[in-house]
Amino acid sequence: MIAMDTRAPSTLRSAEEYLNDLLTTDREFREEWYANVLGRTFGLAVFTYRTDQGLTQTALGKTLGIPQSQIARIEDGEHTPSLLTMVKVCDALGLELTLTISPKGEARREISKTLQRGVCDATDQVVVSVREAR
Repeated sequence: MIAMDTRAPSTLRSAEEYLNDLLTTDREFREEWYANVLGRTFGLAVFTYRTDQGLTQTALGKTLGIPQSQIARIEDGEHTPSLLTMVKVCDALGLELTLTISPKGEARREISKTLQRGVCDATDQVVVSVREAR
């Protein structure tokens, strides 16, 4: 689990500003944060879908045919589900998962506006987007 500095900042900043600061100044934090970009992004998308639909983890689990504990594990984002699980979840919920992996050292590609409309995260080599399918 990622340990974040909980000391009060000297000036009030948004969580996004604080995260961006950590990602640019703390190499160890950045490596750990991006180590599971796929699991974290997918988990956030499932959580967003579930809460937008007003569903509990148990209700979503019944819809997908998987236990509530697996929904909780997906949503916490600390582990990357298998590709088969991600396909099953996306198919059942009408979500589209896009994963782009590029060679290290290649210039980072711009993330298209279409992908950004969903839950999207990126490293220097990996872009992950989960959004409602068309």
